[in-house]
Amino acid sequence: MGQREMAEHGGRRWRLVLTASPLQGHMTPMLHLATFLHSKGFSITIAHSELNRPDPSNHPGLTFLPLHDNISATLDFANAIQFLQTLNDNCRPHFQEHLVQILNAQKDSSDKETIVIIYDNLMYFAGSVAGDLGLPSIVLRTSSSSIFPAIKIIPQLHQEGRFPVQGNPLPEPYP
Repeated sequence: MGQREMAEHGGRRWRLVLTASPLQGHMTPMLHLATFLHSKGFSITIAHSELNRPDPSNHPGLTFLPLHDNISATLDFANAIQFLQTLNDNCRPHFQEHLVQILNAQKDSSDKETIVIIYDNLMYFAGSVAGDLGLPSIVLRTSSSSIFPAIKIIPQLHQEGRFPVQGNPLPEPYP
């Protein structure tokens, strides 16, 4: 199957809308996936936070949609759960508005695309919006399974005053 046939398989054109967390280690895997899928003929939109935004000039052929997150780089990231909730709450309206515009434009056009949302599990608003609009979605987890026990213990460590680490954040080197 050639690139064109894959992107238009079954007579359909595909628009994949990908969104990743702005945190270290999340955007790069999503951009690699987007570049690969674009090389196979898919239309790609990267919906991203304004915080740690990717450089569109490094990814020709991809469309970039900045999502208004109203988060400052100076924000205290000590409370990871609050940060993620704020990020999701603030990005959701613009993301949904963009998708509704695409869907409405397709109603009056013979040029229809099947839209699929691929999102980082930390950007869970994207899955919720996809569900609300009846669009298929796929979760991409960019972290390893070891993160699950760590996430579970963070609230306890925070409550005990041990997270974030106070003082020297690095442990003493081994003898």
